[in-house]
Amino acid sequence: MGTQERRARERQERRGQILTAARQLFWAQGFSRTTMPEIARAAELAPGTLYLYFPSKDALYIELLIDGYAKLLSRLDAAAHRAGSPERQAGALVEAFLHFAEAEPQYFDIIFFVLQREMGGPHQTLNRDQLERLRAAEEACHAVARSVLRQAPGPDGDAALQVTVEAVWSMLAGVVFFWRRDGGRAFHTVTRRARDLILAALFGSREGAAR
Repeated sequence: MGTQERRARERQERRGQILTAARQLFWAQGFSRTTMPEIARAAELAPGTLYLYFPSKDALYIELLIDGYAKLLSRLDAAAHRAGSPERQAGALVEAFLHFAEAEPQYFDIIFFVLQREMGGPHQTLNRDQLERLRAAEEACHAVARSVLRQAPGPDGDAALQVTVEAVWSMLAGVVFFWRRDGGRAFHTVTRRARDLILAALFGSREGAAR
């Protein structure tokens, strides 16, 4: 391995180290309470080195959002390509969303909950390229959901479909929130019930009964 390749690999590893430290701190204590010096210490870097990779805490948070959406997209895309009826595909999509919340709780919180718990959030002028990548990552997840939920009966039109996607998104995030708060039931029990209720609302049938 040449010198340039080794340096590129080391830079990528250090970048991952920074993102891991930031994700854990944002998740544990929120965005507004976390400082760049704290992130640098957790990543075992000098503050000046941290700023060479990310110019602000806002930029770090947006990068975590992009990473989180990429992980969610991978699960949603696999669900969308499962063979079967529209109901089965929609059921797989719901399960993929909920299993992402179970398997990647920190990333799930970064996307859906952390900024909802506080008044502050990323507010500085961010790099245009980073913002475009964030919008593209979020849109890719919504596009997969639209491709599946488009098959459900109901009002036609892109506007109505987008409302359906956002409604399902919100319901699933709420399921995760209340499951975590109460903690009295097994996650898979909650997952199955949420899937059955959403499929009944979308298709007028209970997909779980067909399994």
